[in-house]
Amino acid sequence: MRQEDHKQVANFLKNGDYQSALDFLGEIEEKTKDDSDYWYYSAHIARKMGDLKRAEIFCKKSLELSPISRNANFEMGIIYQTTGEYKQAILFLKKLVDNSPQDVHFTDTVDTLNSLALTYKKAGDRANALKYYNLALETLAQDIYEHIKGQPIREIEAKYPGDNLEGWMRLAFQIAVKNAAKDGIKTAMIPTGDTAKKILEGNPYMGVSIYDKDGARYLLPAYFATFSNALRSDILYANIVNNIGTLFVETGETEEARKCFLEAIDFTPPEVKFDNPLVNLENLK
Repeated sequence: MRQEDHKQVANFLKNGDYQSALDFLGEIEEKTKDDSDYWYYSAHIARKMGDLKRAEIFCKKSLELSPISRNANFEMGIIYQTTGEYKQAILFLKKLVDNSPQDVHFTDTVDTLNSLALTYKKAGDRANALKYYNLALETLAQDIYEHIKGQPIREIEAKYPGDNLEGWMRLAFQIAVKNAAKDGIKTAMIPTGDTAKKILEGNPYMGVSIYDKDGARYLLPAYFATFSNALRSDILYANIVNNIGTLFVETGETEEARKCFLEAIDFTPPEVKFDNPLVNLENLK
């Protein structure tokens, strides 16, 4: 398929106009029927339109043409997840997780991990569901950490997180500790307000988010502010936390579920319609 064809189909899919996407594929079928992506799009559209049998047939054609197609393997996993064939779904999704190349965008990896976790949840395997939800959060957090570390922030107002780290703050701290170890830093810590002020005053040319000194990595207030803002810029975090909340509901851990749903609501971007945590929170009452 030509780049222009991909863009045209992507525009239809973005707007949820599946019939127009289907019509367009019909127009270019003769030129593209030997292209794996043509059959992947056909499968994706068929699934979205509720025709799972045709979706599976189309996806198999896509994989015959390109067995390593990430899109087609993911699509097949979701098709099997939708039909309740969870072992098959896990086989396709886990293959993408285990053999993910370095150049895959982190959002694709997070989406795959989230989908794999949901499949395990539907299959009744809570332990693996929680494992892959947490891996999805860690992958998301790692990308944010790299961005913050690579582009130190200078002026951001932040509420100091305090000593009791919960939810997103715990995630922010944990990923910093993990990366400190990779960098040969012995400890990572959150300085008191006075210490943070002294660090900034004594190092006017340093970034104000992360500061290394004497074998310790200090996470300054702007680190948490930037981390929080990044989580709020996309629906990924809210979606995963909401899904974790549903796991707690199933095991009767109502208070933990409530915390997850409230956090998912708080971190949903203003421009995104995401009613799931609102509905789930209401159902707890």
